[in-house]
Amino acid sequence: MDSYPEFKGRPLIPSAAAQRELDELGYDLRFVKHVLEEGHDCAASRRRANIIERCVARKGKEIRVVAALVKWEDKAFWRVIHVGKTGRH
Repeated sequence: MDSYPEFKGRPLIPSAAAQRELDELGYDLRFVKHVLEEGHDCAASRRRANIIERCVARKGKEIRVVAALVKWEDKAFWRVIHVGKTGRH
């Protein structure tokens, strides 16, 4: 897990679906880290305590990242579960 960028001291690991979204949008995990650190809370509804949703405005669009803190065996990491681009709100 050392090769992944970290957010809040835990590695960011994308789900298969999130990796496809990143590839389609032309972004990488360093950009995901930037959104999580610098973005604003944009959850449309209340999320569980271990899930965060952050957004940034870029080129007239809103980039949204959703990640969940996962604890597995004796490790914990952030699973990136969604990366999307929408019209700016």
